[in-house]
Amino acid sequence: MNRKILGTLFFVVSAILISTQYIVAAILTLNLGSSDKGTFYNVFFNSGYVLIVSSVIFFIVGIILIIRDIVEKNNVK
Repeated sequence: MNRKILGTLFFVVSAILISTQYIVAAILTLNLGSSDKGTFYNVFFNSGYVLIVSSVIFFIVGIILIIRDIVEKNNVK
């Protein structure tokens, strides 16, 4: 599979993971009964870092794959 396509897929997975973190924080904020901005941020950062860390890892791997594909194509020419 082309590395550029694979890197783009890693970007998509990263976006899905970070959006899932926002959805989880929104649901937990609604369950608290408060729709305050500060409450949302507290819930966002206290609901866990697994999705955020995974999203960052997928994003970095996507960047690496795209850069490696670009560098290899420039070296071939």
